[in-house]
Amino acid sequence: MGNVKAMGDTKYLKLRYNAIENKIKLLSKLRIAIGLTEYNDIEESQWEAIESQLHYAQSKYIDKLKRIGSELFIRLNEMEAQRELNAQLGKIELDLSRSFTFYDTFLDILSQRLMPGIGPILRGCEVLAYDSIRKNHPALSTITKPIVYFDRGFGASTRREGVSLHDGTKNPITTIQIPYTKINSKYTLTSIIHETGHSVMVRLGLVTDLSKSIRKALTSAGADTSLQNGFANWSKEIAPDFWGFLNCGMTQALSAKELLSLPHREVFNISFNDPHPPPYLRVLLIIDWCRRQWGAGEWDNWESEWRNLYPLKMASERNRKILREAENFISVISQVLFRTKFNSLGGRTIPSLFNMDDVSPHRYRRILSDAKRNGVLNLNNLTPCSQLGFLGYFRINSGISEDALNRLMTRWLIQFGKNKIFYN
Repeated sequence: MGNVKAMGDTKYLKLRYNAIENKIKLLSKLRIAIGLTEYNDIEESQWEAIESQLHYAQSKYIDKLKRIGSELFIRLNEMEAQRELNAQLGKIELDLSRSFTFYDTFLDILSQRLMPGIGPILRGCEVLAYDSIRKNHPALSTITKPIVYFDRGFGASTRREGVSLHDGTKNPITTIQIPYTKINSKYTLTSIIHETGHSVMVRLGLVTDLSKSIRKALTSAGADTSLQNGFANWSKEIAPDFWGFLNCGMTQALSAKELLSLPHREVFNISFNDPHPPPYLRVLLIIDWCRRQWGAGEWDNWESEWRNLYPLKMASERNRKILREAENFISVISQVLFRTKFNSLGGRTIPSLFNMDDVSPHRYRRILSDAKRNGVLNLNNLTPCSQLGFLGYFRINSGISEDALNRLMTRWLIQFGKNKIFYN
């Protein structure tokens, strides 16, 4: 019978085609849609990471749309061609919606920066994140500065560069989500450093190697299989804690002690399948790092406080037995972290990437003493992360009020965001 001629005009399909083309072109206009200013914008390298993904998606859909148009518009007076065009446009709409999930995600994240009380602070947070990554190793030299944003919830989290997003696309840039409560407890921003630690461990190829080293050391020390398996799995979170300690010193212990002061049931809870070690052990581990690095100090009192707040007699019989046994191997875990030389680091240890003088309590004491004598808090010679470490120390040793500290740290973060050296 031949092709059936179409009835009526094809104006609707042409209009729909044009509408979809305009929608596709929105993908490259995220920066325009948000309208960030110099005061709250992300850096060009961060935009490049995001926009490269959007430009790629736009190009792909435009090419597909034009290919369909060139094939079917020439036969659009045929009903079969109209039906095929209608179906193909519908498929593009569905596929496009997945790409807009990526668009919408960064629209939501970056729109926060339009809020005058939050945007400048987030820029400062990103300085901390980037400083914690910038160490002398080739694998860390190509990481783009992470994007930090606020979200609901109790703890911080990260989505590493390269992992799949909900729409199946690869995340082009590391994003770090921190709870809104950080706005008033900025001394616990060590959680940002912990989250960057996850990305660093992957980049340095240490996730598996560290787990194996811990298992081997525990085997030699006589730990039973369950503890070997537990600590090997928990190393996925222990390592980022250690990265936070190396960047911020004793403040990592202070922050962990505060953030993990949870109900007894949660502090003593043990799961060998969860990558998070029991909070009870987690705090004791970080305190042990302080003692190993600097000997006796105020962290000895923190440990006593922790044990008094969480006496093991309050744990269940099963958990009490495991935690007591696990405590015997804290020094073994610390020894691995401080002393193991990894091939991926060129035969170096993890701490060798750092200058621990930057977070020395002796140095912090001198800075505080000078500030009290001169009335000027001079942090110019400290890295951003070691400045955060100092401010945690400053909080408990200066007598400053929480409100005054919050105002001080707000100015400090804003000045970081403006790429200015902080001093008061």
